[in-house]
Amino acid sequence: MKRIAFLLLALLLLAGCAPREDKHPEWGADLVRIGEDMAAQTPEGFALLESNDALAPGGIYYVSWSSGEGRTITDGEGKEATAYDAQLFVLLKECADEGAARGDVSDWMDREGQNYELGEPVEQIENGQSFTVLPLLSARGDNPYARGVAAFGVRNNCAVSVELLCADGFSQDATAVLTGFLQGLHY
Repeated sequence: MKRIAFLLLALLLLAGCAPREDKHPEWGADLVRIGEDMAAQTPEGFALLESNDALAPGGIYYVSWSSGEGRTITDGEGKEATAYDAQLFVLLKECADEGAARGDVSDWMDREGQNYELGEPVEQIENGQSFTVLPLLSARGDNPYARGVAAFGVRNNCAVSVELLCADGFSQDATAVLTGFLQGLHY
C-alpha cells in the first residue's frame, strides 16, 4: 500500500514538472516573458534584475530591470536595500474579470499618490494597448527614487502596471524610456 501511495505521489510531482505548452513560439529568447500572454524587450541601458513567476499560482507576475550600478541604502526603518540610477518594474495580475482588473489599476494609481507628487494623467496607446500614463514628479519621504513615470492598463482580465523610477543620477528622459518600453511589449 505504501508503494502505491509513493508511486501516486511521484506521478503527481512529475506531472507538475512537465513543460508547459508554449503559447507563443514566435517570441524569441531575447524577450522576457511576463505570464503566458505578455513579453517584453529589455530596454537599452538596462539589465534584467528579477523575473518572478513564483507568484504565478496567485495570478501575479513580476519583472524588474535596473540601470546603473547598485548602491546599498538604508530606509527609514533601518532595512538595507539596493538602489540603482533607475529601475523599471512590471506587474501583471490576472483577475477574475475585466472589472476586477480595472479596480486593481485604480488602487495602484491611488497608491502612487502616497509615494509621489503626481502630474496629470495622459491616455496613451502603444502597440495597440491603451495605458494611463502618470508622471511621478517628486518623491515623498525617504524614497531613493526622486521621480519617475508609471503606466497602467487593463488587457482582457489582467491589470498591468509599468513603473520607471529614477534617482537623481539618471539623465535619460523617463517618459521616452517608458514609451519605448511600452512599444516593445508583445501580446
